[in-house]
Amino acid sequence: MVKKSNINHEVSQILKSDLAIQKDLHRKLINTRALAKHIIQKYPIRASLDSVISAIRRFQSQEKFKEEETVLLSCFKGAVVSTKNNVACLTISLRPADFFKKFCTVKKSSLRITTGSREVKLIVEHPKLAEMKKLFDKDEISKIQQGLSEINVKLSTKSLETKGILARISSEIALANISLQEMVVCPPEFLIYVKEKDIVKAHEAILKLC
Repeated sequence: MVKKSNINHEVSQILKSDLAIQKDLHRKLINTRALAKHIIQKYPIRASLDSVISAIRRFQSQEKFKEEETVLLSCFKGAVVSTKNNVACLTISLRPADFFKKFCTVKKSSLRITTGSREVKLIVEHPKLAEMKKLFDKDEISKIQQGLSEINVKLSTKSLETKGILARISSEIALANISLQEMVVCPPEFLIYVKEKDIVKAHEAILKLC
């Protein structure tokens, strides 16, 4: 039989990895026995139902869990959240150095730029899309995403000292069954891009944090 301490650890790790379950436990909206059955069925845990139930209750009683949730949610209080529709994203197949040699010689419009080792992404308002496309050869533009919306979440500088901010934003979007199209992080601003059809649900999900 697996040692009780090992069961407690395994169940704790499972619960920590699932934000939806954590939230329901914190709000006392979940049936412990049903959750224990779910864990036994989904994960390779060799333990009795009563042992898993005990491990779940132990996790719930941990003050650290409650404290971390309270601290994390407090970071979103007072956050400034704004949205913008009609946004597009161009993926440019150029290394950053080559991209900026070309890009810095022309007059720029308002936009966001993110760079990887082999590609650069330009996020622009749709009316400026045609103008941006003219700067590059056709074979340099590997992808164009249109019909995006932006959610700008601006937190206080102090809140950035708390771990898990970015993960919580991403998790809330995922829990709303929405796919992130792009994300730009420039603390204390977090810029989230989703399809326009999902902007209302995504906005509501972020506002619930705030």
